Amino acid sequence: MSANMKISRKLERTFMIIGAAWNLVISLVTMFQYYTWFQHEGALRLEETDINTMIAGSQMVNNVLQVILIYSLFIFVGAIVNFLIAVKVQDDEIQYKVLIWIGVWSAIMLAMMDIVGFALYSIAFVMYLAKNKAIKLKNGESTA
Repeated sequence: MSANMKISRKLERTFMIIGAAWNLVISLVTMFQYYTWFQHEGALRLEETDINTMIAGSQMVNNVLQVILIYSLFIFVGAIVNFLIAVKVQDDEIQYKVLIWIGVWSAIMLAMMDIVGFALYSIAFVMYLAKNKAIKLKNGESTA
């Protein structure tokens, strides 16, 4: 490989942008579709109960709705952050903060059981690591 040749990060950038788009879609579906569905179903189930069950049940439904909303907002913000980071990824440079972020976000996707998101960010993470090694070798640094 020529010393002048730049190592492109286009593939990592692409996987991160696809992952961000996936996160955006998931967050919007959760926020607008699932939230509304759960609210409607919760109200339907509580209509034919006694007053004490209705009060306790409505509080429980409201708590679950808050969790749904917080989850969807968290994923929405993560999607925006991932898109901005993907745009800022530099070719032929090792950006350790980007590497750490991709690893952390991959772990978050795994913890949330988002297998598609986990796969996309894990691929970007592994590719980023591999190209880091190539960049180190190109620059004559030790990879040990």
